[in-house]
Amino acid sequence: MSLRAKVQLARMFLHLAGRLPAGHLAYLARRMRREKPHVWAGQLRINSFFPPFPSLAFDRFLAAAATRRRAPFSSYVAVTGDCPYRCPHCSYARRRPGQLPRERLLALVAEIKALGAATLGFTGGEPLLRDDLEDFIAAAGLEMATILFTTGRGLDAARAARLAAARLTNVTVGLESADPPEHDRIRGGANGPDAVQDRAPGAAAAAGSSFEEARAAVAACRSCGLYTAISTVATPAKLAAGDLDRLYALAEEWGAQELRLLPPVATGGWAGLASVMLSPEDRAAIWRFHAARNRLRGGPAVAALPYLESAGMFGCGAGYHHIFIDATGEVCPCDLAPLSFGSILEEPLAAVWDRMGVHFPRPRCECLMKSLAGRIPAGALPLPRAESEALCPPPAPGAPMPEVYRLLFKQR
Repeated sequence: MSLRAKVQLARMFLHLAGRLPAGHLAYLARRMRREKPHVWAGQLRINSFFPPFPSLAFDRFLAAAATRRRAPFSSYVAVTGDCPYRCPHCSYARRRPGQLPRERLLALVAEIKALGAATLGFTGGEPLLRDDLEDFIAAAGLEMATILFTTGRGLDAARAARLAAARLTNVTVGLESADPPEHDRIRGGANGPDAVQDRAPGAAAAAGSSFEEARAAVAACRSCGLYTAISTVATPAKLAAGDLDRLYALAEEWGAQELRLLPPVATGGWAGLASVMLSPEDRAAIWRFHAARNRLRGGPAVAALPYLESAGMFGCGAGYHHIFIDATGEVCPCDLAPLSFGSILEEPLAAVWDRMGVHFPRPRCECLMKSLAGRIPAGALPLPRAESEALCPPPAPGAPMPEVYRLLFKQR
């Protein structure tokens, strides 16, 4: 950790002192040894899952934590269901085609802000297919950190400049292999019989190299001063083949600030395939990778969701501090949980969020989809409200909480 990062980290903990319990802060400080705090554009970044410090977004995050309030710290919106690729693992596969009009999306951003969100993510489909994307980013203002999830398609220097002008906080470019032909194969959907999924119109395979598009996108973001992460689905096959090491080296070579590791989930294109989920041994290997790379003096930070969402950390915040609204207005507890609890076309987002609180009154110790793997049918998604509610009973009284939350709620 650089001296600048150490100074900013000390300032952050001083900012938290007195607002959060001492035991909670001490635990976070110990766990910070497994992270790689770094300074970007004058702000401290832990990783892209958290707002930068100092910022208004960080203060919103802190305010909800200090009051122990259920709030969607992290809210993701699919601005379109269209995508030029056909990745077999796509979590958006099998959802209805369509997209919300500009004015409804602008209103949705305001509704999300009113609920207390600190981070607003724009996903899809491929969100860069919308020419008005920058309007939604700008509407978030400084109160919410914004993050764009993209394949890199169409992200040239001119588009990166527009995103930077709209004050985008983070860009995450997906990369499924450090080997260009393999990445292109996965993006094109040539992954066997399970690869071709029902997708929205416009989902035909893109021409050219998706790997080179990703490389160019990262370069464009760097040229405009945008914080950039490379994201990959950390499958058991990638772990066994050493692909995470190669992706880390590539992220460093390309000048990305972060490598973001996502767990494979039996949803979307993989709905019903419980076999894709990580084993306990796989998760332990990812945790070790996360800690080992973050101990390195140089190179990008690693943010491994299987570690951050473990019982020893934040657990699963689906429906508690995370929410997802798809491109047709269906409200789900997570972008990886294809369960609808209502539609913003039929009622206000706040009404759906409040109703979800019955099913998600507290964070869980493990991923919601881990318990539902194999129970999501390989048909149209998301599941309707009645089925979704039946699959998500409230946790039993006295059920354990993730350690970060246990310590937070221990002292009120």
